[in-house]
Amino acid sequence: MIRKAGIDDGSILGEIHAGEPPWENFEIYLKAIRDSGGDVFLYKDKGEIELLPFNGKAHVHVLWVQEGYRGKGIGSKLLAFAEEWAKRRGLKGLSVIPEDENAMRFYEKNGFEVKDWQVKIITDVKGCDVEVETYHDGPPKFPNISAVYTSGLFLWNLHKKASRFRFADFTILLVDEGSCVNAVVYGRRLNRRIVKVAECLAGKIRKRMFLQVWMKDWKILEEEGFKKIGKVEWMEKIFT
Repeated sequence: MIRKAGIDDGSILGEIHAGEPPWENFEIYLKAIRDSGGDVFLYKDKGEIELLPFNGKAHVHVLWVQEGYRGKGIGSKLLAFAEEWAKRRGLKGLSVIPEDENAMRFYEKNGFEVKDWQVKIITDVKGCDVEVETYHDGPPKFPNISAVYTSGLFLWNLHKKASRFRFADFTILLVDEGSCVNAVVYGRRLNRRIVKVAECLAGKIRKRMFLQVWMKDWKILEEEGFKKIGKVEWMEKIFT
C-alpha cells in the first residue's frame, strides 16, 4: 500500500503534483534526499511523503495527495507511516512547516502542535574580502543544519547551482535566486562571525541576502541590520 519510490516513479509523482513536481531531475533529487538519510514514499500512486532526519526527528519535507483523492484519509495514513518510520530509526518525533491554515488544522488533527517559529529575514549586503575554502563535496547532512530554507526546490537548488564554501566549522551554501542570494548555513548555532562571512560572500554575487532562521537566532541578525519579512510556524509531534 505504501512503498518506497524509485527512479522510475518520476512520472507518477508528476501526476500526483498535477504536473508541477518540485524538481527538474528526479534521479538527482531522490539521491539528495537519500544521501541526507531520508526517503520518498508513495501511497497507491495517489499520495507522496518525503521524510528527512532533522534535529532528532523525522521532518515531513513534503506531504502531497493528488487532487481528487483528498479527504479520504490518505494524508493521515502517510503520517502514521512516517511515525513508524521515525520510531524504527530511534527518532523522537515528527516535525513539519505547514503551508497554510488548512494544512495546520490537518496536522493539529493528527497530534501536532506549534512549537517554534522560523523568521524570514533579508538584508542589503556589500562584497568584502574574506578567506574561505571552496567546498566541492555533496551538501552536509541535514541534522547539522542551523538555518533552514524549505521550499520544494531546496534540495535541487543545492545540487544544481549552489556555491559552497567552508569557513571554520561551518559550511555556507549560496543559492542565487535572482533578486537575492539565499544563504544556507550548516554547523553550530549561528553567531555574528559566520553571519558576517555569509554577508561578504553574498555581496560578491548580489545586493541582498535572504535567510530563514530559528526565532532564538533572530536577535543576532536584528543587531546586524537584517529586516524581518515574515514568520513561519514550526510544528512538532513528540512520541510518548
